Amino acid sequence: MDKQIITIDGPSGSGKTTIGKLLAKDLNLTFFSSGAVYRVITKYYLETKTLNFENLEIISTDPIEIQIDTKHYFEEDLYTLEINEKSSELAQQLEVRTIVENILKFIYDSSKNGLVIEGRDMGSVVFPKSKNKIYLNSSKKLRSKRRMSQSNNIETEEDLTNRDNRDSNREHSPLVVPDGAVIIENNDVTIDEVLDNIKESLELP
Repeated sequence: MDKQIITIDGPSGSGKTTIGKLLAKDLNLTFFSSGAVYRVITKYYLETKTLNFENLEIISTDPIEIQIDTKHYFEEDLYTLEINEKSSELAQQLEVRTIVENILKFIYDSSKNGLVIEGRDMGSVVFPKSKNKIYLNSSKKLRSKRRMSQSNNIETEEDLTNRDNRDSNREHSPLVVPDGAVIIENNDVTIDEVLDNIKESLELP
């Protein structure tokens, strides 16, 4: 890998997106959340009842705009309880994970300077050769609070627990701490402190 690739893995609500966007901005890299692709595929499935499509195109990474065949999807439409639950279910399918993995590698190849990417298996499966792997974690209480805020209070702590169980116990690409990852606890610290801790751990040219 010639360009920079920084992976940020961790459970739902650990702050991956917020931290990832700020880190990418500081380092002049592209940021992308792998969950956006799973959510778009899920929304397409809920509308069409099929996973058969010919083309998936990333129109914009910030804000998210993705086109599947003739359908356009936008970031603000991807956070509903139905999409939360179904995307976690579809993400267990190897076929879906393979589609997403190929898309993420294309986004990396297309990036100008490199990529900060967050998800559940970025450092363990999609970009295992990355020299810069972060595993971001937080208490379940704090993660639940963040997720409820992000989803307009529709995702409860019980929903989060169920998602944790599915992510950690699925057959394909379960949520794990990637080999070589630096574990960062995002609890009683400021965003700036988390960013400083991450940047101190990075191997940059």
